[in-house]
Amino acid sequence: MENRILKNKSTNEKIYIFLILIVMGSIVYFIATSLRNKELENIKLIKTDYTLTRGIIIEKHTHKGNSIHARYKVNGKVYEGIDGFNEKYQFNEGDSLNLKYSNSEPNLMITEFNDEY
Repeated sequence: MENRILKNKSTNEKIYIFLILIVMGSIVYFIATSLRNKELENIKLIKTDYTLTRGIIIEKHTHKGNSIHARYKVNGKVYEGIDGFNEKYQFNEGDSLNLKYSNSEPNLMITEFNDEY
């Protein structure tokens, strides 16, 4: 009888752990999906009404994803933005680059090194 109770407890614990993993996976999926959707909305906004300008790469990161930090000026105000880049491009910090920024929200930009450019 005692052995049967231990088996039941073990099965219940497995179900509980399985449900926790499903919930955690769902949360991670929801967060990743909403972040990606927000990024796509920003790109769509930029492409709707944009201005081309030049900027300077101030940081480059290749650990846990590829990103660059760029500084650019719009109407005398300096902005800094972060964008992803494709690994096929070769550039360094301090290099200049082309970018598009949104006329309605100049803090939103996309660089020439992004596939969505």
